[in-house]
Amino acid sequence: MNKLFIGLITAFSMSFGVSAFADNAKDCEKLKDEYNLIYAAKGFCFKDADAKAKFGNENCNTTKPKFSEKEQQKLDSIKARQKELNCK
Repeated sequence: MNKLFIGLITAFSMSFGVSAFADNAKDCEKLKDEYNLIYAAKGFCFKDADAKAKFGNENCNTTKPKFSEKEQQKLDSIKARQKELNCK
């Protein structure tokens, strides 16, 4: 009985860990998209193939966009959250 209980607890904790990792990966991807969307809205010319595929470079006109204070705060908060989640 104890072995069964320990096995169930172990299986549950392992699946929770995998689930948390998957959630982090989804969160990281969402944060990356939010970050890139702010850049795309400012006419940023993406070099990253994934960003080019999602946002395109048809309307790009800069590699150094200027951001409002609110936009910069949002970018900073996204970066901080990415760091907390250990995003790539």
